[in-house]
Amino acid sequence: MRQIDNDQLVNNIKEMINTLEYDSSRSPGKAKVNSQTLINLHNLLEIYTKNSKKPTPKKEVSNNG
Repeated sequence: MRQIDNDQLVNNIKEMINTLEYDSSRSPGKAKVNSQTLINLHNLLEIYTKNSKKPTPKKEVSNNG
């Protein structure tokens, strides 16, 4: 099974969002066309940023009295 590089995936999604936002800012018709795609990309970005966070290691506390 192939490994998914979440960091690269997040970078690609951010680049697509930036491109579509720039494209939408130049034309009102494009803003309407790109709106649902931008919503979907922002939802994907939220999902993958949650998945890409690595769990923090727990520190053990010693009880040396």
